Amino acid sequence: MSKKSKRTARKRRVTTRVQAPAVQAPTAAAPTVQAAKQPAAPSPTTVDFSKEYRYVIADLKRIGILAAAMMGLLVVLSFIIR
Repeated sequence: MSKKSKRTARKRRVTTRVQAPAVQAPTAAAPTVQAAKQPAAPSPTTVDFSKEYRYVIADLKRIGILAAAMMGLLVVLSFIIR
C-alpha cells in the first residue's frame, strides 16, 4: 500500500476540528445573574468505612496467617537443610 500524502491528512484534520464557542465580554449585569444561577456546593457526606470495607479485615487476617505460615516453613526448612 502506498503511503498517504500529507495533503489528505491535512484535509482530514481541518474537517475534524471543532470550533470552540465564542466567549462574550461580560456586561455589568451579567455577574449578578451568573452568581444566582450557580448551583450550591454539595454538602459533604460521611462514609462509614466499616461497612464499605468489611471484607478487607478478613482478607488481611488471611494474608497474615499465610505470611506467618510461610515464614515458619522457611525457619523449619533452614534447620532441616543445615
